[in-house]
Formats: sequence, structure tokens, C-alpha cells
Amino acid sequence: MNSGKLKIASCLILITLFFAACTDEETADPNIPGSDRDKFTGDWLCKETVTGTTTTFTITIQKHGADDTLYVYNFGNIGAQDYAIWLVSGNSVTIPTQTVAQIDFVGPGGTYSNDEINLSYTSDGDAVTAECTPN
Repeated sequence: MNSGKLKIASCLILITLFFAACTDEETADPNIPGSDRDKFTGDWLCKETVTGTTTTFTITIQKHGADDTLYVYNFGNIGAQDYAIWLVSGNSVTIPTQTVAQIDFVGPGGTYSNDEINLSYTSDGDAVTAECTPN
């Protein structure tokens, strides 16, 4: 009789440990280090060139939600309160087609290399290149 209770207690402990080890990916903390996004986060000084005119401004990149998603505040110098969405894979970012602050942005996106982000996209139909360095 005692061995039956011991088996049941052991099974309950194993089941409890199993469920305690499981995590829900949707509620995972986006600030956990080690993701591809880490190298992109922070404040960046961007030199953006549109039809021969260069403008310099700061963007702020923050992790958001899923493991590949970033919010980029002041992207395209649209204002610090507005953000665009970038998707990360390794050292590359994709800029999905989106409208932010009544401006249409279309990728492709860019790459991270040697502590610099190089971008190519269109903003309201104008071709844009940008080089961003840590600020």
C-alpha cells in the first residue's frame, strides 16, 4: 500500500515539474538577452539620403512582442512618438510595407555589420538610403 502512494506521489511531482518547465512563448519577456534583436536595440544616429539631400536624426529601436519584431521610433524622421516595424533575421532587417504618420514605407530593409546599420527603402515613393551608428 505504501509503494502505491509513493508511485502516485512521484508521478504528481514529475507532472508538476514538467508543467513548471513549460513557458508560453506569447508571454515570454522580450528583454531576455541572446536574440538577434539585441544588436539593433538602442539609440542610433542616422544619416538618411533622399534624392541627393542628407538629413541626420536619431532613431530609437526597441524589442516588441515576437522574437523577430522591433519598434523603430522616429524612423524616417517622422517624430519620436511614431514608430515603424522592422523584422529581424540574423544580421538582416526587413521593413514591411506600412504607413506611419501618413507616410508609406516599403522595404527591402538592411543589414547590421561592424556596429552599423545600412538601410535601403522607399518613403512615399522616394528611394532612401541610410547609415545608422550607435548614438
